[in-house]
Amino acid sequence: MIPRFDLLFAAQARFPAPEFESYTLPKMSLEELASDSVLWRVLLLAVFLAAGTWFFYKLRSRKALLAYSVAGLAVFGFLFASCPCPVGMFQNVAEGIANGSYIQPGVLLLFALPLAVALFAGRVFCGGACPLGAIQELLHWKSVFMPRPLDRILRLIPVLLLLIFLVCAIYGIGFPLCYLEPYLPIFLLDFATPFAILSAVFLLIGLFISRPFCRYVCPYGVLLRFFSYFSLLKPQITSHECVNCRLCEQGCPNGAILPPEGTGSTSEHRSGFRRISMLTALIPFALFAGGLFGYFCAPVLSSFHRDVRLVRELDAGIKSEAVEAFESTTTTREELRVRAIKLQNGVLLASTAAGVLFGAVVMAELIAEARRRKEEEVYTIDPSLCFCCGRCYAACPLERKEKSHEK
Repeated sequence: MIPRFDLLFAAQARFPAPEFESYTLPKMSLEELASDSVLWRVLLLAVFLAAGTWFFYKLRSRKALLAYSVAGLAVFGFLFASCPCPVGMFQNVAEGIANGSYIQPGVLLLFALPLAVALFAGRVFCGGACPLGAIQELLHWKSVFMPRPLDRILRLIPVLLLLIFLVCAIYGIGFPLCYLEPYLPIFLLDFATPFAILSAVFLLIGLFISRPFCRYVCPYGVLLRFFSYFSLLKPQITSHECVNCRLCEQGCPNGAILPPEGTGSTSEHRSGFRRISMLTALIPFALFAGGLFGYFCAPVLSSFHRDVRLVRELDAGIKSEAVEAFESTTTTREELRVRAIKLQNGVLLASTAAGVLFGAVVMAELIAEARRRKEEEVYTIDPSLCFCCGRCYAACPLERKEKSHEK
């Protein structure tokens, strides 16, 4: 998310200089400093991502990764007030692209760099460079494991949020999730209610359920999960021969460890084939249901737009500040109504398409769960679910033995 002072300077820059013959435009040193600060953050983020990749794949050290989280929390959390923000980045970029407005190169790089690294090394950004991920990692105390079916259902929530808030960003409805970012009051040291209550709730849940925001809310995490699935570097629990002790599975609170896939019997293979065939047949119904869901969500989303609200207030005869401000302009009620109807139609189309896409994602998740993986005899890591925290390294006895020999 762009920091507040960047937005302030950008707003000031939009006003033209006074048209006086003797007027000289002053040097905008503060604006240049703000722009440069974004590029400095890009440079720092690149350094952090490179360090995190080194710690996770080369050093394979849980202690180094914890230090990485502490540094990320201090720099990007408190020093830069939650920037880069995984919640607001995609909304800023989506709105800029949709409206054809200028996007600062620094902001675009903050958005794209973690995704590019995810294609190479997985979700290293989540490990510690993300301030929201860092604070959750450091404050997790005792793991309460979510049942796998419930975990997979809850992981669909951020997909839905991504699509909803993408529609909101494109049509100028706003960034409602930014106001609900649970850890922002901590970084800003502003504990006004009700935001402080939301922060306390997520902090309490995060003590026992690992990374609740990352796993079940964060929309940017959906993009990282998709990109990391195709990452060139794949995380491995141990560089030795796996002894199937299950300690890594018990040590990973994020559900990223996959148990060995046995050969199975012929009846199991037939049952799996029937299950996938049935799910494939249900795809058209899921797409229709998703589209229907998006269709009925559209009026709710468009009602948050200022033009739609203003039309309703005018029709109801409400004398609000927005109505008084509108009546002082030269825009007619009919022009406003046409503009609001056009927006509602656009939101209806986009929301319906988003619902269809959500239905497709749900079916893809179900089919992925139903299909048999490659038959192996070792525990493996799902790169799309791995947050590069290194807990499996600390749990694996072979890795601990290797570290003790190195000492």
